[in-house]
Amino acid sequence: MPRARRRAFFLAAGFLVFLAGGLVAPDTVTAQYSESSYFETWTDIATIYNLSDRFRYDGDYGVRAALSTSDFTQVYLRPSVRYKVAPWLRLHGGLGWFHTFFRDAEDADELRPWLGIRFVGPRPGGWLIQNYFRLELRAFEFGGGSETAWRGRWQLQVRSPDFRVASAEGFYALAFVEAFHTFDAEIQGFAAERLRLNLGAGKTLSRAWRVELNGMYQKGRVEEGVSGFDLDEGILRLRLFYRFN
Repeated sequence: MPRARRRAFFLAAGFLVFLAGGLVAPDTVTAQYSESSYFETWTDIATIYNLSDRFRYDGDYGVRAALSTSDFTQVYLRPSVRYKVAPWLRLHGGLGWFHTFFRDAEDADELRPWLGIRFVGPRPGGWLIQNYFRLELRAFEFGGGSETAWRGRWQLQVRSPDFRVASAEGFYALAFVEAFHTFDAEIQGFAAERLRLNLGAGKTLSRAWRVELNGMYQKGRVEEGVSGFDLDEGILRLRLFYRFN
């Protein structure tokens, strides 16, 4: 398949999944959980604009859909910025807005201001190892009420060198493990993620476009009343990346 046609195929497939994913999913979701396990699709696009050699805008926007239930749908916007302190050090910051549509209850909103720091390297044998730490405030608005909670995250990621599949170049593989910790008491009815595992592969389509497909397992907890239940999520995530310059 010619390169231009192959690129168009990937982009068309991505946006078809995006449109089909409008049933969505429980990231911020609450007591509306009717099960303890879900299979989901997450579809998002990340945009990158370099403001200078060190400073750039990063923003991602998406839909998260639970295929195993139609109880709720979630969309999100997450503008952010990145500053390159040194080749091995990046500072990040941003604000996320998540809106969850419930079938049988009032909608819920979450605002999530956050700060992060990324350590880039080492690079043994061309493999790239990164450590990423993030602190975020989760501020919920739902049914006339509000709650807040501080959460810390740590992600350890490994990315392979680029490789070839048949005659096609620009493929790579990646894997990460991410741990979450809520510093406040866990909020009643809201999902608190605790562990995320990811295996994925991606391809550079052009200077502007890149695509990734990831399979994730996520472990969480929902506290309700005097007890609660564990939450297991299997996630298929399609990510598109667009670089303006």
